[in-house]
Amino acid sequence: MAEQKQGAKPESKKQEGYFAIRLRGLMNVGAGNVFASTVIAGLLLGFLVDRWLDIAPIAMLLGGLLGFIGGMRNAHRLMQAGAHDRDV
Repeated sequence: MAEQKQGAKPESKKQEGYFAIRLRGLMNVGAGNVFASTVIAGLLLGFLVDRWLDIAPIAMLLGGLLGFIGGMRNAHRLMQAGAHDRDV
């Protein structure tokens, strides 16, 4: 058995660098942007369908709901990918 030097950190407790911490923060901002853009896209498409079919707020509400669900799913997937990258 090789003895560890005094003051040496075990390999399991690696120190994260400055840029790794900042990149993790940017990934979280990216997830929020994906969520917001998906909701806005759903609302916009619903608005356009409402104007085309002349069925005021029904398609816009459905588009907003579908955008919200899709945005949550995409943001969750991005956050899970970031967590998986940190664990590896």
